[in-house]
Amino acid sequence: MIQQARAAGSPPAPGKRDGGSDLSSTVPMRSSRREIQIGFFVLLGIVAVVAALLMLTDPGTFRGRYDIVTSVRDAGGLRKGDPVQMRGVNVGRVRGFAITDQGVVINMEMEQEYPVPADSRISLKSGGLLGGMIVEVVPGRSDDAVEDGAVLPGSTAGGVFDVATGVAVRADTVLGRATELLDPRTIEAVGGSAQELQTMLTSLAALATEQRREIALLSASLRRSAEGVEAATTRPELARAVARMDSITLQLDRSTASLNRSTASLETVLGRMERGEGTLGRLSADES
Repeated sequence: MIQQARAAGSPPAPGKRDGGSDLSSTVPMRSSRREIQIGFFVLLGIVAVVAALLMLTDPGTFRGRYDIVTSVRDAGGLRKGDPVQMRGVNVGRVRGFAITDQGVVINMEMEQEYPVPADSRISLKSGGLLGGMIVEVVPGRSDDAVEDGAVLPGSTAGGVFDVATGVAVRADTVLGRATELLDPRTIEAVGGSAQELQTMLTSLAALATEQRREIALLSASLRRSAEGVEAATTRPELARAVARMDSITLQLDRSTASLNRSTASLETVLGRMERGEGTLGRLSADES
């Protein structure tokens, strides 16, 4: 504004030359709008640098993640970036390893939205026939979630190739036993046993035939005996003999009753004689 007033016709100050005022009028003036634009671009550059640092360093705390650690004897081909699953859902990834004398320490980065129970454990298993490993989180029953940097127990499960190796070992064992069974001495022993078994079966068949014949004869004899007993029980002679036996039994009963009466009378007479009653009593008691 001062320069414009001077340009409008104000007299120059004493001791000043007109050339200095012309030089100052040629210098461009700073505007507030340009300063705002420069500040905006500087701020945008700072944000870009911070974003690049975040992407390069990959800090989990700025992205809602936390770390857990486990240790196994053998990682089984696990690689950095392999998925971490819980109940079949990807809940994190493998960040890195540390090989120690006791085994392999595995560092895993977990999503914050999937809490893991504090008493959970880690199991490494095969991802399929095409290879690869999966870190499986076996959740526990605790109500508390693991904290950042928690150490969980880990183990390595047998994969498909381990199962195939076990099957191959069992197959070799079976083949070895089959080879032993096909040994000439074993075959000869089996042949001899078969011949002995055939001979024994023949003897048993002959014995069964003989026993069947004897049983048939015994059945015929029992049948004839039963027929004889039945005929004897149905003949009239047997009925007459039974009637005769009944008559004899009746006569015996009568004789027994008569003998009982005679015995009673004799006992009465003997009693009177002992007491000296009657003629026989006096004869037996009186000597004169």
